[in-house]
Amino acid sequence: MDRVTVWDDRRTADERALLAPGRPPDLDRSPDVLVVGGGAIGLAAAVFARRAGLGRVVLIERAPRLAPGASSGNGGAIAPDMHVLTDEPRFVAFGRRSRQLYRDLDAEWQGALGIRTTRWLDIRPAGTVPDPGDPALRVLGDDDVRALEPDVRLPDGAAALLAEDQLAVDPLRLAAALAARAGQVVTGVGLLGVSVRGDRVATVHTTAGDLTPGALIVATGLVPPPWHHGVPQRWVKGHMLAISPGPWRLGSVLAGPYGGGTPLPGGGVVCGGTFDEGDHSADVRPEVSDPMAKALATLLPAADGARISHRWCCFRPRIEQRQPVVDRLPGVANAWFAGGHFTTGIMMAPATGAALADWVGSGRTPAGVETFTLPQAPHPWPTLGPTH
Repeated sequence: MDRVTVWDDRRTADERALLAPGRPPDLDRSPDVLVVGGGAIGLAAAVFARRAGLGRVVLIERAPRLAPGASSGNGGAIAPDMHVLTDEPRFVAFGRRSRQLYRDLDAEWQGALGIRTTRWLDIRPAGTVPDPGDPALRVLGDDDVRALEPDVRLPDGAAALLAEDQLAVDPLRLAAALAARAGQVVTGVGLLGVSVRGDRVATVHTTAGDLTPGALIVATGLVPPPWHHGVPQRWVKGHMLAISPGPWRLGSVLAGPYGGGTPLPGGGVVCGGTFDEGDHSADVRPEVSDPMAKALATLLPAADGARISHRWCCFRPRIEQRQPVVDRLPGVANAWFAGGHFTTGIMMAPATGAALADWVGSGRTPAGVETFTLPQAPHPWPTLGPTH
């Protein structure tokens, strides 16, 4: 997919090198932990495996660059409190743990992640704003919203839910910072299959030859063969766009059925994304993306006619009703899968990585992921062996 996100144009030379390390001549073929997948989830898993003292860690990504898909094609939101209205309490608690881990890592790494604090305004039509039932969310009327955001105009009768103390991040800066701390990171090497001896993955077959890890973490978005049989999963395409800075002030993320956007440092705005079910092409379609800019202008009138600087799309992994999966792979004792995060991979990455490292190290299911189980196949799992 030929795409340039708003994040690509903000990279330093050092970050570009971290994002595309290639294949080293001294590839460790017998690591203690092998992570397959170089998106936010895989990178976080590798980082936390090292922090947990699990030994030598190798991460492989089949694309030429890390974070090649949804992990860089998103708006960088870390807003767990906004999920109070849509997701179960365990999901929200996991997201809040991730938010705290982001704060802890950024402080420890002296700002390397570039985390910034945001607030959200979820703007809804009259009569549709629910009682949030959570102290993290407050209902605001027109006067309250205007006091916070003088350039924002609510449609007649609309109200907003306010969530303060949320976070945002540049996804590619995040990926580069994690890669610098993830062990041996390899790009351009893909998974071909596995061989199993007894109840353990003994050999991982890759395009760079065989690896024999002690533990395997698969973070490929969707469940790969041979474990994918019967798993209800699919990729969902979505469009994003970025608007150049203009004559407005915007300090809050605007969200909700009217549309919205995320303000960027420097004054631009990122809008998106769409849910383009059934569109399997890698093409960016302006007729799908550009209405998001018009929708933003209904809330931010000064953005009417603003220049669109970037358009892009990506495919997001969806498994069983948007519930993420953090679970053992069936039939083996030394392999785990994390994926299906759909639109929340950036938000959930640190908590997911920490949970996986805990599980690999202790052998026990960690607290907080009990419901993030892999959907069961309607028939017995296949006999595991080499797959090509």
